[in-house]
Parts: sequence; structure tokens; C-alpha cells
Amino acid sequence: MEYLIPVVFAGGAGACQCMFFALVVAGIIALIVYGIRKARERRAAMARMAAQWGLQYYADDPYDLPARYAHFDLFSSGHSRKASNVMAGKVSGRDVILCDYQYTTGSGKNSTTYHYQAAIMAMPILAARMHMRRESIFDRMAAWVGHDDINFESEEFSKRYHLKCDDRKFAYDVFHARLIEYLLACGDCPNLEMNGPTLLLYDSGNKLENFQRLLDIGQEIIRSIPEYVLHERGIGGPQGGQT
Repeated sequence: MEYLIPVVFAGGAGACQCMFFALVVAGIIALIVYGIRKARERRAAMARMAAQWGLQYYADDPYDLPARYAHFDLFSSGHSRKASNVMAGKVSGRDVILCDYQYTTGSGKNSTTYHYQAAIMAMPILAARMHMRRESIFDRMAAWVGHDDINFESEEFSKRYHLKCDDRKFAYDVFHARLIEYLLACGDCPNLEMNGPTLLLYDSGNKLENFQRLLDIGQEIIRSIPEYVLHERGIGGPQGGQT
């Protein structure tokens, strides 16, 4: 009997290992199936949203958005850049593109994938290159050594958001007191970029209603552009050029 005891234990350990492996594989398969189902549900929901708004829907990216808008920080960050669930057309007479977007930084076990919802909107002006985002502790540390962003009369707005622009006067012209008051009332504003005739708004998350929020904020920003800026930088009709 003394020779049988190790054999019995060995067999039991092997069975446990096989069962554990089977459970791991089953869990992975379940996650894959769940992911496929959720992706299918999101595509269907966004197709319905596009139809309600009179937009065209594409499950994939027919425009190659990362290449088309590589002059924006969002679309030039990281690697493995991909847009999906694209909705495109006109909203209130203005060309817009809405999409899910992701990119990856690092590689292997050290890789991180970031997911965003984005709204690309045509503007009636040629804007200076601008980028606005939530201010971080690193921005405050950089300010201590002279790498400061643009500050406004609103101390609350200046503390909450980090804004860079190639043309400081343009930034002050666009971010006037009324627009700043509106953005503060919005709570956490999405990231914002301007470049040429295009406004880009984007935020993390995946709630469908966030697309409406991005559109609303973008439309208000464009509507609030002062007349003298439209005169100085205008490029045509009131709705702007194409996205």
C-alpha cells in the first residue's frame, strides 16, 4: 500500500489541474462570447441612433479617421489606432462625424488601450491649433518651472482646465466670459481640440447619450464664436466647411 499512496495523490492532482484548466478556458470563451454580444448590441443601438438623427452608420471606419485627422493629438497618440461605429452626416446643417475610438500605448503585458467617444465638427472659421483638457497635478508642477498654459479671468476655469493654443489672442477671443460660464455649468467638459476648420471633442466612456452631450457642447462653442472672429477667420457659409 505504501507504493500506492503517491500514485493516488498524483492522479488527484492531475485531475484538479485539468479541471482548473478547463474552467479557465471556459471563462475565457464566456468573456469572448459576452464581448461579441455586447459589441453587436452597441452596433445595433448606434445604427438606430444614426437613423434617428438622419446620419449614415458604418460599423467600420470608411474614412480612415486616424490618418485623415493625424494633425490632432487624439488621432496621433499611441499605436493600433482604430475608429468604429462611425456616424456621419449633417446635424443642424453642419457636417459632423461621431465615432468610438481607441488607441494603445506600450506593448505586451505593459500595454494599455484607451477608449473614447469622439465628435468631429465643421467650423465656419480657420482656427489656430488649440487643445483643452482637465488640468492635472503634473500640469501644476510644470507651471512652477515656467511651463504654464493660458489663464483666463475666471480663476475657476483656469484651475479646472489646461489650455494651450498657438495663438493666445485667438484663445481669448473664442473663450470669452459667456462661453466660459457655459462650460463651467456643463460640469466636466470633454477634451477639446481645434485645428483649421475642424472642432474635435472627445471623452472616455461608452454611454450612447454622451454623443448628444458632445454635439450640444460643440454646437454651443461654434455658435458662440464672436462676429469679429467670423469676419477675420471666416471660410464661407455659417455652417463652415466639410469635416
